[in-house]
Amino acid sequence: MSTERDGAALGHELSLWVVLYHEQLAARLHVNATEHKVLGIIARTPGTTPGRLVGETGLSNAAITKIIDRLAALGYVERARDPGDRRRFTLTATAAHRRVLGAAMAPMTAGMAEVVQGLDESELAAVGRWLTGTVAVMREAALALAEENRNGGPKETAKLAPAGVHGEAAREGGGP
Repeated sequence: MSTERDGAALGHELSLWVVLYHEQLAARLHVNATEHKVLGIIARTPGTTPGRLVGETGLSNAAITKIIDRLAALGYVERARDPGDRRRFTLTATAAHRRVLGAAMAPMTAGMAEVVQGLDESELAAVGRWLTGTVAVMREAALALAEENRNGGPKETAKLAPAGVHGEAAREGGGP
């Protein structure tokens, strides 16, 4: 197997387990996956605003408002009026959120600390460069898809795809 293939397979496996792990964290918090990711943004950027969340996620104003309302009702987010503009408010994750999330993540955090402990400075720097580049590419791709979807995006599915997009098997309802 080539190094490129190994990298692709590992990338797919990493993606799978990251998604499944975060679905389980969301379940532990009694939120859906989107609410969990928005909560993560709020936790990492205390004082953020709904408008910034719209820009960061590509979600609509209405969707962000609904998510904030739910997270506040669960006790995970606090709203505070912006002292400079009383029409606006800022968002901060609560201590309760940090406590519940910290407890749920403790085994994974400890495991990742062991992984990192085994890397030297040059390896850590290489991993850091790769992750930084990967995050930038994924963010750009996700926001581009969100914009395309908001604008009506392609309507095809595997069964409705134009010739050549998903191959003959897709048009026949089969797959790889």
